[in-house]
Amino acid sequence: MKWVTLKRVKMDRTACAWLIRRFIDPEAEFTFVEKSEIDAAVEAGAKPFHNYVHTGTPREHSGFQELAIEHGLDTKYPALVLMGHSVRAGERAGWSKNGCENEGLWAIANGNSTLAKDDNDMIERMGPVYDALYSYCEQRVEGKAGWSGDA
Repeated sequence: MKWVTLKRVKMDRTACAWLIRRFIDPEAEFTFVEKSEIDAAVEAGAKPFHNYVHTGTPREHSGFQELAIEHGLDTKYPALVLMGHSVRAGERAGWSKNGCENEGLWAIANGNSTLAKDDNDMIERMGPVYDALYSYCEQRVEGKAGWSGDA
């Protein structure tokens, strides 16, 4: 399926792309357009994701969280709920309610945005980051989170 979102992806939209490929549509193709082009892309058959407008007031959920809820993933995969909190907090840089990984996630996403050639490259760069964060969240849900490497 073809999916569409706004150009210049960073944290929440790369997390949405990861969620789509990992849990919803492994063969997903992403298109990145200007805001004025979203409707035309949808009319051409693309499914929008992360489709909200910043109003200046905090949203209850990130696009990642909304997508997980929409597809019932929040009830099947508790680690996605925890990960969603980190994505939401990380995109707001400095909101540290859920742990120090939030600001680290923000820093990694912003660093990768300076290295990425384009939006597809950004999604590819962030994929392993979200794989690792999801694994960590699974460990936290199971009560096993901690350093597993040798000191």
